[in-house]
Amino acid sequence: MSEESDSPPDPMSGFSEFRGPANWFTLQVPAMLNLQQTEAFFEITPRMASAATTDAGPARDQDESTAPLGSKKNAVDAASLPWSLTLYAAWVEEDQPNTDAASFSPATLFPRVIKSSSAGSLPIDATNRSWTGQSIKANGSWWRRLFQKRNSYEWRLWVIEYQQIIMVASLQSQQGRALDVETVNVCNHVLSSICFAEELARPPELFRREVVGLARKHFPLLEVTPAGNFGIRINESEIHLTNFYRSYLQAPDRLKQIVLPGITTVVRLQEWGPEQLMPALDAVADRIMPMLYPESEAESSLQEFVRVPWVAGLSIMFVVDEDDTYRFVHKAMLKTWDVTAEDLQSLAMDNLARFAEDHPLEVTLVGEDDDPRMLVPVTPHAYNTVRLLGGELHGRLRQVLGAELVVGVPNRDFFVAISLNHPKLIGEIQRQVAYDFQAMHHPLTSRLLVISADGVSEYC
Repeated sequence: MSEESDSPPDPMSGFSEFRGPANWFTLQVPAMLNLQQTEAFFEITPRMASAATTDAGPARDQDESTAPLGSKKNAVDAASLPWSLTLYAAWVEEDQPNTDAASFSPATLFPRVIKSSSAGSLPIDATNRSWTGQSIKANGSWWRRLFQKRNSYEWRLWVIEYQQIIMVASLQSQQGRALDVETVNVCNHVLSSICFAEELARPPELFRREVVGLARKHFPLLEVTPAGNFGIRINESEIHLTNFYRSYLQAPDRLKQIVLPGITTVVRLQEWGPEQLMPALDAVADRIMPMLYPESEAESSLQEFVRVPWVAGLSIMFVVDEDDTYRFVHKAMLKTWDVTAEDLQSLAMDNLARFAEDHPLEVTLVGEDDDPRMLVPVTPHAYNTVRLLGGELHGRLRQVLGAELVVGVPNRDFFVAISLNHPKLIGEIQRQVAYDFQAMHHPLTSRLLVISADGVSEYC
């Protein structure tokens, strides 16, 4: 509890940072507010006291600490909220009609405006305008229109332009209520925290167009076309762009460096002969490794490849490790090699154990010697997370962090292990894992795992 002061409380104290679509911008939301994000839309509302209670009474501290900001645990009935702030962001092409700033005005966004005036601009590095006003909610029955004042609501509108991005923010009071000064100030603080990226990442479809153009430029003799929901086809090979796009979002100025090596690898594989595409088992046995993969993606895009179910919506797949890439083991290879999936898994786990022995995992340990809290690998690596399949690592982690520990595996190259003795830290890590799962390349899961003497299970 802080000491009392004559100065007003900082409305931005205890904030969380959120990223807009494609990392176009960041904004900071104080803990007193709740945020729901769906693709290009943000909805910010006050965190009401009822959000932390149930029919059985107040929520437990541990539940509160592990509930992500914006989760259903913090949600309340929208009709009971005194106000809401909605943000929308979009990439605008020059040839797109009705997407310029002039298209977003009080008259077009608020029906039956009875009062409107210009307001001050935000102190951000972007062109912006704002309005304040009042509207009346339309009623179907004539007798309800006698009570128009009761059906009115107040609003604020901001329109922000930055390079190809246009943002529209709308603050609206509950019907029959006014917007108080504190609410307007808090929302102004949130919007004033908007910081745009220096280099804007293109939306997925425009990114795909760039990739198609890049492939055609470097391989003009090959047929390159868009394919599927988010991929390209080079002759008979299809490349899914999801992982490339996730990497691109972290470095929009390096599109060529991110994508071209992958395209080149696919072109090189197309030049391989039958012996390289379907090698003898003896030729690749010592290079077969396990690899974790999301079950949902494996079912939709990798049905022809060998996989074994694991935990938390993950599958164990198998790859042949090449010099600078890897390729999944096709089901047809099992028949050619005359082995079962269990045989393949045993072989891959032996190779993983040998790899772990030859490449000891370097980690950073957070906490005191007598109270370790968290452990993470020092360097990202394609075989980092899959090490969790091995019992030897389980023993080492349990020796350091306790008999039972929680593990987050947001992507292929990184994991984080947390002691169960620190439940609040688990809540913080759970939120970070959920974010990293959405942002990192080669994502695995936003769920947490538990390692114990019984093996690995899902954290509940």
